[in-house]
Amino acid sequence: MNPIIEFLIESKGIPQTSILLLLMLPIVATIIAFWRQFIGLRTFGIYAPILITFAFYQLGITETGINLWQGLKYGLALAIVVFLIASLTHEVTRKIRLHYLPKMSILLSVVAIGIFGVLIIASYLNRGGFISVEVLPLLLMVTVSEQLISIYIKKGKKSAYLLTVGTLFISSLTYVLISWEWLQEMILRYPYISVIMLVINFIIGKWTGLRLNEYFKFKSVITHSESD
Repeated sequence: MNPIIEFLIESKGIPQTSILLLLMLPIVATIIAFWRQFIGLRTFGIYAPILITFAFYQLGITETGINLWQGLKYGLALAIVVFLIASLTHEVTRKIRLHYLPKMSILLSVVAIGIFGVLIIASYLNRGGFISVEVLPLLLMVTVSEQLISIYIKKGKKSAYLLTVGTLFISSLTYVLISWEWLQEMILRYPYISVIMLVINFIIGKWTGLRLNEYFKFKSVITHSESD
């Protein structure tokens, strides 16, 4: 472990998880940027996937460490429930003339009540792992639902659902990555890896070529151009 990190943990009492997640954030953001710029995967921007990734991580924390399957299972289930409740609420309130912020307040309130209902159901089914989760990942999921409805309003149902799938995919991928014990050890030993992410993002930001999905999308055009 890096001496500075060791000092912060042992002498100052800063939780190792807090330091780890803080140093992991640049890596998560870089992965999302890479998939967007080079692969062409569309998500709810960069903020929402980061929030969902760390919500998954919090859901996977157990007394003995990180339970990868628990984080994925409860995280995806919770995300799907949140997005379904948000979509249904939007459909119900869509024809009601309200200002944007009060409508979003209604949406977030209904989602929060819906999750409370899920907790009640989980308690009756004796799903201890879900009942014992902290409030932070639940609040993160509720917050992200605003992004879904915003896209829903601007671009329609199909685009919102496609972005939801892309967001959950990249969030699951980055969650698995930051749960990797080897990577965690490397980050705690070499925290400057997070600084290197700045350089990588600069390179990604300078990319002007086609994305991978665009090669497939415009394959016929490219083939025709090369034949000429």
